[in-house]
Amino acid sequence: MTHQRTNTDWSDFADQTLASTNDIAEFRKGISHYIGGDWHDDRWKTFRLRFGIYEQRQVGEHMMRLKLPGGRLSFDQARAIASANASHAGGDVHITTRQGIQLYFIELKKLAPLIESLNLGGVSTREASGNTLRAITACPKAGFCGAELTDAATTADQLARTWLRHSLVQHMPRKFKTTVSGCGQDCGLSSIDDLGFIATEVNGEKGFRVVVGGGLGTHPTKSIEVFDFVTEDALPAVQEAITRVHVAHSTRENKNRSRIKFLVKRFGADEFVRLVHDQFNTIRDFERRHWAELDWKQDNTDAGNLRLRGEVEQSENVSAVGIEIPLGWLTSAQLDKLASLAQAAGAVELRLTRDQNIVAVGLNKSNVSTFIEGVKNIGLDASGRDHALDNLVSCPGTYTCAIGITDSHALAESLLDAGPEFDGLPSVRLRISGCHNSCGHHHIADIGLHGVAKKIAGKPAPHYQLHLGGDGNDHGILGPVFPAARAKKAIRLLMEAIKSGRGADETVRTWAERLGADGIASILEPILSNIDEEAEKLRFDIADDKIFVPPATSTGECAAGAVVAEHLSDLARVARQDIVRAEQAGNREQALVHVDEALKLPAQRLLILSGGNEAQPIDALVSHIQGQWPQAEQLLSALNTALAAKSEAHSSGNASKARKALRAWAKAADEEVERILTSIPSFLAGAAE
Repeated sequence: MTHQRTNTDWSDFADQTLASTNDIAEFRKGISHYIGGDWHDDRWKTFRLRFGIYEQRQVGEHMMRLKLPGGRLSFDQARAIASANASHAGGDVHITTRQGIQLYFIELKKLAPLIESLNLGGVSTREASGNTLRAITACPKAGFCGAELTDAATTADQLARTWLRHSLVQHMPRKFKTTVSGCGQDCGLSSIDDLGFIATEVNGEKGFRVVVGGGLGTHPTKSIEVFDFVTEDALPAVQEAITRVHVAHSTRENKNRSRIKFLVKRFGADEFVRLVHDQFNTIRDFERRHWAELDWKQDNTDAGNLRLRGEVEQSENVSAVGIEIPLGWLTSAQLDKLASLAQAAGAVELRLTRDQNIVAVGLNKSNVSTFIEGVKNIGLDASGRDHALDNLVSCPGTYTCAIGITDSHALAESLLDAGPEFDGLPSVRLRISGCHNSCGHHHIADIGLHGVAKKIAGKPAPHYQLHLGGDGNDHGILGPVFPAARAKKAIRLLMEAIKSGRGADETVRTWAERLGADGIASILEPILSNIDEEAEKLRFDIADDKIFVPPATSTGECAAGAVVAEHLSDLARVARQDIVRAEQAGNREQALVHVDEALKLPAQRLLILSGGNEAQPIDALVSHIQGQWPQAEQLLSALNTALAAKSEAHSSGNASKARKALRAWAKAADEEVERILTSIPSFLAGAAE
C-alpha cells in the first residue's frame, strides 16, 4: 500500500513513470551548475551518469543510453528516439546487448535538448548508467513464449519502476545488472548478471527463484541462488534486501572490486545468503511502492527456438518477425520507418534483443510478407535467411568507447563486408568485445574475442584474446592471443575447422576440449607465425591508419569514484523514511536504529569534506563538528535539536517524532556542504568517496 505523505522524504514512494518532465528540469538545473562553474568535472560526472550520459573517446562528444526495461519499444517511443537522434546527436542508433539503445556524438550544448525531447516522447535515460539499478533485461520471447509462466518483460518493467529515482539506489557502491526469465529454462541469462529472477512453480504456487552474483568482465562469475522460491509480491523486498546488503558491505574505495559478485566471494555463499535473508526478514513488511499483480499461465510447453529471425508463429493468426540489424546499428530514418511499417502491419510493439536485433511483435499473419518486403526496402533484412555471420555481435570498441583497446566494431564490419568469403561456413555465436569488460559478451560465445594490448618486438600492438565454447552456463575456454590485424583470418580458420572437424553430436565447447590447446593452436598456426617479421604492419588496428596506442585507463566512468559523499545524504533520507516504515511494521526497536542512522549520516558527510575520520562513534563526530564549525549557528542549532530529539525518541520509544528535527539537521548539513563546495571548488579534488 502507498500512503500519501506531505513531506519530501516520502516522495520516494510515489509510483513512477519511466519518462518524466521532472527529469528534464532536474537535468537542466544540473548542467547549468556545471556550465556556470559551480560544479567541477567529477561532480558533473556522477550527476550525468545517472541520466545515462558518458563521455566518448572523442573529446567533447557524449554517448547517451536509453532505459527500455525488457527491451520493449512502442512505436511512439521509436519515433521519438529517431526524431531526437536526428535533431540532437551525430551518429546512428545503436542497439546494445542489454536490450537498450545508445545515441552517440552528442555535444554538451545538445544534452539538455536531447533529454527533453526523449522524455516528452516517453523515453527515459534515468539510471541507465551510473552506480544504480540499471535497465532490466528479459527473455527475448517474453509475452509470446509457449514455455513462460509469466511475461518476463512486464515483470522487468514493474521491477524497474519499483526503485526508479529512489534515494536508496542513486549512489550505490556499484551498479546492478538485472534480468528476468519467464520460466525455468532461464532464457534471460541470469547466470551472467548481478541479479536474476526466474519464474517457477512450487507445489502449485507460482513465483520466482532468485540468483545473485553473476557477471562477465575481468572476473567472469556464475550466480548463486539466494531464494529458491518467493511469491511475486515479495520481489520488491528482495531487491531492497540485496541492495541494502550491497550498500552496507561493498567497498566504495575500490569500485573495480565492488560488484556484488565480489561481496559473495568475500563472505562465501552461505554467509552472503544469510545476510540477505536476515535483511529480507527485517524489511519484508515495510511499506514501498505499489506492486501490480502479474498474469500467470496455467500450462506451458517448450520455449522453442530463441533466435528470432524472420517469421515466428505466435498463435493461429498472429506472428512475430525478427529483423536482422547488422551489429545493432540503424539510422534514425530506418528506425522511424520500421515503426510505421510494423504498426501498419498490425504489430503491437517492437522488441529489442540481446543479440542486437529487433522483433516486431503481434503482426497479422496476412500482413507478414508485405512487412518483410517493406523492411527490405529500407535496407534491412527480415527474411530470416541463414548465413555464416547471422549471429555476430560486437560492442563499439574504440569507435566511441574511452576505455576500448581494439576497434571491435571495425573488425565486425570487416567480417560483414567479407561475407562471401564465409559462404558455406556454419553459423556460430560470434561475439567481439573491444576490451575485457565483455560488453560484446565474448565469454558466452562459440567464438569470442576480446581486445588486449600486447607487445610485438618490444612495442605495443592491438591483439585479441580467443574464447571458445562459452554459453550462459559455462564461460568460454581460453585460446591463443593473436594480432588484431589477423583476427578476421583467425575467425575464418576456426569456422572452417568447426565445419570439417566437429562431430555431429559435438558442441563447439566439446569440440574445443577434444582438440585441446595444441589442436587449437595448430588450426591458428598460419596467423600465429611470422609475427615479429611483420611487427610494423601489425601495430595498426583494422581500418586504422594510426599506430596503436593503449588507452590511458582501463576503468570505465561508472567505476570511478563518486564525489562529495552524496550517498550519505541519500541514505540519511532513507533512514528517516525507515523510521516510519519500521514503526508501521510494528518494529519499534528497528525504528530507533534508524533514528541513530539519520543523525549520524549527515555528520559523516561533513567529516568527509572536512578531512576528519567519519568512522567514529556519534559522540566523536559531534565533537568534531562543534570544533570545526564553532561559528555556524544554524548548523549547530539543527544538530543540537536533532540530538535532543534522538534522546527523546529513545526515552519515550516514539521514534516518529524525531523525524522533523532529523530532516532539519540533514538539510542544514547539506547546505553547509554546498557552501563549502561553492566557496572552495578545489576542495573537491580530495573529496572522493
